[in-house]
Amino acid sequence: MTDGAGAGDYPHPHGRVSGPPIRTALVGGTLLWSDGRLAPGTVVFGGGVVQTVAAGEVPAGTGPADAIRVDVVHDVTGRIVAPGFVDTHVHGGLGANFMTADADAGARISGWLAAGGVTSCLATTVSAAPERLERTLQGLAGLRGRLAGGRGVELLGVHVEGPFLNPAHHGVHSPEHLRTPSAQAVDALLAAGDGAIRVVTLAPELPGGMDAVARFAAAGVHPSLGHSAASFQQAKAAIGRGLDRAAHLFEYLAPMHHREPGAVPALLTDPRVRCELVADGVHVAPEMLRFAFDVAGWERILLVSNGCDTSGLTPGRHRRWDGVEVEVGATESRTLDGALAGSVSRLGEALRVLVAQAGVAVADALRMAAAVPAASLGLTDRGRLTPGRVADIVVLDSDLGVRRTYVRGDVVFDG
Repeated sequence: MTDGAGAGDYPHPHGRVSGPPIRTALVGGTLLWSDGRLAPGTVVFGGGVVQTVAAGEVPAGTGPADAIRVDVVHDVTGRIVAPGFVDTHVHGGLGANFMTADADAGARISGWLAAGGVTSCLATTVSAAPERLERTLQGLAGLRGRLAGGRGVELLGVHVEGPFLNPAHHGVHSPEHLRTPSAQAVDALLAAGDGAIRVVTLAPELPGGMDAVARFAAAGVHPSLGHSAASFQQAKAAIGRGLDRAAHLFEYLAPMHHREPGAVPALLTDPRVRCELVADGVHVAPEMLRFAFDVAGWERILLVSNGCDTSGLTPGRHRRWDGVEVEVGATESRTLDGALAGSVSRLGEALRVLVAQAGVAVADALRMAAAVPAASLGLTDRGRLTPGRVADIVVLDSDLGVRRTYVRGDVVFDG
């Protein structure tokens, strides 16, 4: 049976029937309501969208003309029912990387993300030779939509990380592939992406960087400050030109200093900016996670995994898509010289770190994984459990472990 099937001939507990879409009710659970409350309730969905959110139970077996007709009831007593997570910065998983831009890689990554509560994502690239990056963007543009043959997580578009990064803060990006931005280089990326590019991470202090920020913003792309040595003043200038995001806050940025504050305070305190946080317990200390939360509030912090192709692999030595060897542990992936090489966690694990180690309330952490990233892309069709939005839903246990994930009403993970 496929929950939330479209109208027409569809599976049903009593055989195949024709007519309105199946309506499924999740009853007995604790809902994350759109106003941030965690309170008992029932959510009904069908046809791929949320139909009803009610404080009490909705009876099954009512007539087809009933406004809240229900066909299938799932008891989720003791569980939390929340909007599906939106990961706007993820590179891969289970040995697959979005840089290959092929359907098989997308299907593997989709399965890994769905088991972590993710229902939609941005495929995130890394710095590469111009022709290679353009081929990747063209391929990813063609993968937009439901991955895994239409049965998986939804690929919303692309997050281009690099190649306009500061060489002094390159991280695991290959220095030989870094470039300074120009109008021609920006336009070439936009053309290759064919409307799929949603976010570009760059260092605005580079020659031509401020103009690149403005050019991306004018094209409807969200410029993001990252891998940058920008000063406080340069970060503020970039924000004034249209920059509205920060990539994996604190990492590969100039450190905060009482006489040279750097970009971080500018990003955290400006209401026009939303800041990514990698809350895997490795990339950012729990105390700094809490600091960012206390300064910016949940409304401007979006959880990202920064997951890489070695996410989900068994501990030991592995080779990344670009040939770089890394040591994968239970909680981290590092190059052989000890540098962090992306995260091996998903947003589901980040929730637990944020709550248990940084002391963030469960409701706020859930909104930072769903509502905030959706809003950061200007999406109004997901991120909250309200009628009319897509039925992207995650069911969690009391320890915030992911038990079931729905994308547009279809079960994509059942634990």
